[in-house]
Amino acid sequence: MQSGTMPPITRELPPNATNVPPKGYTPRMRTFLAIVAIVIVLFPIADLLNAAAKPNFNGYGAIDFDLYMNATQRWLAGGSFYEPYQLAGPYAIRMGDVLYPPNVLLLLIPFTVLPAILWWAIPLGVTTWAVWRLRPAPVAWPFIAFCLFWPPFVARMVAGNPVMWVLAFLALGCLYKWPSALVLLKPSLFPFALIGIRSRSWWIALAAGIAVSLPFGVMWISWVLVLLNSTEGGILYSLQDVPILLLPIIAWKMR
Repeated sequence: MQSGTMPPITRELPPNATNVPPKGYTPRMRTFLAIVAIVIVLFPIADLLNAAAKPNFNGYGAIDFDLYMNATQRWLAGGSFYEPYQLAGPYAIRMGDVLYPPNVLLLLIPFTVLPAILWWAIPLGVTTWAVWRLRPAPVAWPFIAFCLFWPPFVARMVAGNPVMWVLAFLALGCLYKWPSALVLLKPSLFPFALIGIRSRSWWIALAAGIAVSLPFGVMWISWVLVLLNSTEGGILYSLQDVPILLLPIIAWKMR
């Protein structure tokens, strides 16, 4: 070594350096998680196919869609959006009861003239697109599959329950914040609407929602009576929808 010349600096690798896993998921891990998710999803698919083999999905095909369309037509004809017994006094919630607030009519009225298939195609298509855009990590796949596995999920989709639209609004809210304010279409699920509360656009969407809801006036009092008269928890009736709405939340938190 020549005088004044520093020796080259070398660093020894730790003995287990070759065992350090690469960033991200290995192909084997991704395959394993995909298989787990697929196995879980096979159960709701089997339930759906079993129901499809029976007349009108075993009597549940579009049952909620027809219910709300009939209520909308009745209201447009000058009648009550809610059933008289819901306003008269205590009643047990059963199939055929209208439980959404009056501003849901803003969503329902266009479908008195639009093709019925769009009632399913739009919210389910939007939810699928939004979850895909969120790019959930492979570890999220089985958890998303469990949301699809939740029995009420298939039941709500087959029946055409408006919660499909709430799910779509929440999925968009995970991407753009402000659409989550539209989750308030179902006030009993209001915690999910708070996702974009720190966004200015969310407050603008909330203000717009309140503005277009004001013209329904006394119908809001009727809706409150409908919930208070219920003998099965009123505003808590939609707790079984919580696992459904967790789907985009999981995709968002496990990006």
